[in-house]
Amino acid sequence: MADFLAFPPARQLSGSLRVPSSKSATNRALVLAALTASPVEIVRPLESDDTRVLVRCLATMGARIVPIEEGLRVSGPLGAPGRGEVALDAGDSGTAARFLAAVASATPGDFLLDGSRRLRERPMGELVAALREAGARIEDRGEPGRLPLGIRGGGLASREISVDASRSSQFVSALLLAAVAVEGGLRVRPSGTVASEPYVASTLEALRAFGHAASGADGVFAAGRGERVAKRWTAPGDYSSAVTLVAAVGAAGGDIVLSGLRWPSPDADARALPVLSAMGISIEPSAEGIRVRAEREALGPAVATATDFPDAVPALAALAALAPGASVFSGIGHLKIKESDRLVALETLARAAGASAEASEDGLRVTGPVPENGGARRLPTFRDHRIAMAAAIVALRVRGILVEDPGCVAKSYPDFFRDLESLVRR
Repeated sequence: MADFLAFPPARQLSGSLRVPSSKSATNRALVLAALTASPVEIVRPLESDDTRVLVRCLATMGARIVPIEEGLRVSGPLGAPGRGEVALDAGDSGTAARFLAAVASATPGDFLLDGSRRLRERPMGELVAALREAGARIEDRGEPGRLPLGIRGGGLASREISVDASRSSQFVSALLLAAVAVEGGLRVRPSGTVASEPYVASTLEALRAFGHAASGADGVFAAGRGERVAKRWTAPGDYSSAVTLVAAVGAAGGDIVLSGLRWPSPDADARALPVLSAMGISIEPSAEGIRVRAEREALGPAVATATDFPDAVPALAALAALAPGASVFSGIGHLKIKESDRLVALETLARAAGASAEASEDGLRVTGPVPENGGARRLPTFRDHRIAMAAAIVALRVRGILVEDPGCVAKSYPDFFRDLESLVRR
């Protein structure tokens, strides 16, 4: 039986809050540090279910990971030769599964990569095909192109690889991260449009921050091991989490400061800020990060192509359910293969809240506003952290909301409900 959280509406939000560290940046740093022979201090890494899964798997592969006062000290080398087949459980983490598939292919040893039932349904075939092109020895242990995979590592050769990244930019990022373990590096040529392409730029940024070679020009990305690898790296704030908090201000009204964020930022979800501004939220840089202000009566609908910031769509859709008029989000077909089918999940959530919603193959239309006093309503979240946070945004305005399975936010933001409550004024 699912748990539900009652989250009463807010009169407004006020105060200040340091946003969590970036999940995507932390995961990239963990992999790069584990591929480094000398210790690297990772300062303020995000602690969440996803990052803990990756830490556990990298340690199983041979990385030395120890807590320090400011975070973690991580060092390689990776490798498990002579240990038999080493099991790597990626849990629910698509990021971990894709990064580990590439890293294991470049690491000496035999590995069995698997994950949860939902993760077994998520696509891996494009990445597996690209790795095999580079010499990886990968055996399908279940449905072709999906987990579980048997990987005999250490066989990657330096070359240019073609990969279809139309469903996930993580296929490109995984290859670029593994490139530092390949003598001579790798060149990666995506075929077609890259879904969520700004995340590839984040991977290149992480590689350079660690002292590795990384470039992208004329549709080809390249990476290889650098001569002087960084000894210390600090995690930036997470715009994926910040966008949800910004949307929360739009729902309840108020004035908050979010600290720990870069401004301007190359992060993918920072591209959602202009959409939130168009919906009536004031977002300005401050000495600490960004200042967010909104009047709840001024909330309006939005029309946006959200291909490059898909993780922000749940928060945007929740806010759209509270705004009078129709909001349309397009270019988001890849939301179907996230932790849930997020197009179906958001359509279901919006309708359960009392809005009109319709999902299509590539987009979502939401028409609000929902009635603020419609009686008790249970909002399903499909065990998806982003959907649970979206439900909380609706609850800030609408009475009687029960958020299903609130604990699923631990995947990316374990303290989400506690942090949000610290800003609520009733």
